[in-house]
Amino acid sequence: MADNTIKTGWRTPNPHRPPHHDNDGKPKGGMPNLPVIPAIRFFDNVSYIGDQFVGCFAVETSEGLVLIDSLFPGERYEKIIENGLSDLGYSGDDVKAVLVTHGHSDHYGCAGYLQKKYGSKVYMSARDEDFAKDRSQFSPFGYMEFDADGHLSDGEQFTLGDTTIEAVSTPGHTPGCLSFLIPVYDEGRKHTAALWGGTGLPRDREMLSVYRDSCKKFTSVCDERNVDVEIATHPFVDNSVERFEVVRNIFDGVANPYVIGRNACRRYEDMFLNMALKALNK
Repeated sequence: MADNTIKTGWRTPNPHRPPHHDNDGKPKGGMPNLPVIPAIRFFDNVSYIGDQFVGCFAVETSEGLVLIDSLFPGERYEKIIENGLSDLGYSGDDVKAVLVTHGHSDHYGCAGYLQKKYGSKVYMSARDEDFAKDRSQFSPFGYMEFDADGHLSDGEQFTLGDTTIEAVSTPGHTPGCLSFLIPVYDEGRKHTAALWGGTGLPRDREMLSVYRDSCKKFTSVCDERNVDVEIATHPFVDNSVERFEVVRNIFDGVANPYVIGRNACRRYEDMFLNMALKALNK
């Protein structure tokens, strides 16, 4: 007789890991130099600019662009941003604000360049501005050498033109890490996207507990806002390299692969919580 039991456990375990790390999860050393992902608009008002390691999001508003994060510092990444903006029909002059998730150089890296060259205003948490400038803590790719124009706090709403982005304080990855809730539109249909600000687990056990609590808090906020889209500044975290290819080749009538619904978003959020719980239980 045929076994009609529904089979579970079909997935091969495949935890996300930075592509420049070894099998033990340790950095191989040096700055990642992975292929550039051609700039891509994957919502009516949101585009990705970056490479296969780290990216930033250009959010279009009625008064210009908000850039969320700004890659590593240096000429390579300055050109990635400027070329990406050009491919999307914009220039650096259109970047009115840069919102920084946290004080690691692969996220605030080009913000000072955009600030100086184009007059973009830079915003982050006050705690992580101090953290990014603190030379007593190890930073393999340098320290923040410019000043933010303003600071964002928990629950604060940043508005440019017709667009309001909400900041949520989610410390753990760094002391002042921020996550963001972003209004996005898919063929005119409004959705709410969540950007978890700091993916990697901290090594300090106390900060691991903080990370765990931030995961729970952020999921609660996402439940309240009915978040149905998740995006990540590290494309290896959420299969974005593959999903962008789907977007580039999508057929009429096929759903946007980033609009996944609240239940799937919750499973994605639980991934980070479970990572923290596993590390705390070691």
